[in-house]
Amino acid sequence: MLRICRRLKVLSLLALSTLLMSCGQSRVDCVLNPNVADPKTITSPIHDPSLIKSEDAYFVYSSSHLGSFYRSDNLREWRLAGQVFEALPAWLVQQIPQADHIGAPDLAFYRGRYLYFYQSHISNTCNAATGLATNLSLDPNSANYQWLDHGLILRSKPHYADIDIYCGDESATFNAIDAHFFVDPNQTPWLVFGSTIGGIKLVELDPLTLKPLPGAEFTTLAQRFLLQNDPIIEAPHLLYRQGYFYLFMSFNHCCRGADTQYQVRVGRSRDIAGPYLDANGWPLYLGGGTPLIARDGNYMGTGHSDLFSENGQDWLVHHAKRADEDYRAYLHIRKLRWLTTGWPSLCAEPA
Repeated sequence: MLRICRRLKVLSLLALSTLLMSCGQSRVDCVLNPNVADPKTITSPIHDPSLIKSEDAYFVYSSSHLGSFYRSDNLREWRLAGQVFEALPAWLVQQIPQADHIGAPDLAFYRGRYLYFYQSHISNTCNAATGLATNLSLDPNSANYQWLDHGLILRSKPHYADIDIYCGDESATFNAIDAHFFVDPNQTPWLVFGSTIGGIKLVELDPLTLKPLPGAEFTTLAQRFLLQNDPIIEAPHLLYRQGYFYLFMSFNHCCRGADTQYQVRVGRSRDIAGPYLDANGWPLYLGGGTPLIARDGNYMGTGHSDLFSENGQDWLVHHAKRADEDYRAYLHIRKLRWLTTGWPSLCAEPA
């Protein structure tokens, strides 16, 4: 009986925290900075974009069957430039025979190579794997252009047979999706990744193999609870600015048609391992997160963001779906402003 009472007490506290969080979080009501990408120049839906500049060209990679990517000279007009793989990697098919896509890519430049982190998983489960490919150039016309696949980086499997909603490895519970590579001011490489199952995780990487260091701790930076309405959390991205680590992430289910509430939220911390707090001081590991963008007119499902910086200007890159076009996903690139409070904003400058 005592054990039952304690469990009920914990559930009551969680329910109360959920109520308090829902009361303390406000909508973003403002005139948004416009999308600079011309949606008419991309013929295929863009999901989970990652933007990087190489020499004089910009490249956007997105979730697709074999790793499609697009090229632009001005961030506005885009054209299909190729795909990373000719076929799904053999190691991926061996690990997950049902794999049918290359998802949520993350591009970075590190120690003379371009990194391409990617994942695949069984839909609606945490049976997932993250891999890594590298290239000396992103230009398909370059003599140095050739993708080298390094195989498995991170794997999450069900802890119990036939239960695909509780996964990880022998050391931690997590979902091996949505990996983002980050190098801190001390030049230490990290991987931030994860979703609702186990929350958003952080792990230090071996700078040579770019795999988690043996024995490294998997730290939970943010999570949500099943008692919350639409408790999805995913797509983390880290940015360091003026002494703070900013964690951007997406809340809620991405793809529910008219009921989609997908959105980008943010928190920050003085330490890369946290604790991360939102603008109201609520911890992200208790479900907190300051709203950044949730909708733009007919565009909804605004989420799975990437951050891109050039010449002192930060840009938020994300996909958004047209409510009047059967929820087709488009590429959005918006200027990110920094308020005097130190928090990011997508609101246009006051007139």
